[in-house]
Amino acid sequence: MEFTLSPLSSGWTQAVLLGGWFGLLHAFDADHIATIGGLAAANRSLTPMGYALRWALGHAAALGVIAAAVLGLGATGLVEWTSYAELLVCLALLLIGGNALRTLVTLRGRRGAARTRAQPHLHFLTASHTHAPRSGRTGVCLGVLHGSAGSAAVLALLPLAQFRNGLESAVYLVFFSAGVAAGALAFAHVFARCFASAAASGERLSAALRGAIGVLAIASGAWLFIEITHGGG
Repeated sequence: MEFTLSPLSSGWTQAVLLGGWFGLLHAFDADHIATIGGLAAANRSLTPMGYALRWALGHAAALGVIAAAVLGLGATGLVEWTSYAELLVCLALLLIGGNALRTLVTLRGRRGAARTRAQPHLHFLTASHTHAPRSGRTGVCLGVLHGSAGSAAVLALLPLAQFRNGLESAVYLVFFSAGVAAGALAFAHVFARCFASAAASGERLSAALRGAIGVLAIASGAWLFIEITHGGG
């Protein structure tokens, strides 16, 4: 993919529009949607918007560090290492999807049981409980992981070299991250409304939506792994 900026279109406006647009598109990558949706489906201690915001903050922090290292310190070799982050993204998606499906099976098995907690959730080896701070850290860490992956680094950093100065590059990166956050929050808002509507419509529809998110996460992780190993990432 080539990015060319003509002299008439370069500058602050280009940095704002290009950064925001690319960031918004990047937010709706399947692995991003599966991650945010999978976290919210398997663990209800935070709202989908809460997960999306924390994920976006982690994503922005990772891109900022990479941009500073590559453009500020000349550590261009760092971009080559982002492929390893993509492999970790694959593993994370498989775990998120598996946890969402496991939670679904467990909750269905407990149907009819008395609810002793307002919002129970399940992890692989522990009983139902709530802990919003830990869940928040998970969202941030996964955002950092996604922001460090190859596709994010290339899409964010490649256009930066064509801006005239560091300030324009910084504006582009800020609006790219803002676009990512806006897209993530928009998806989370729609997801929350769908989840609430499904829950109000009955237990079966709610379970179907939870299961679909789990399957999407697993499928996204598997597809990304195939792309990395057979299509060059």
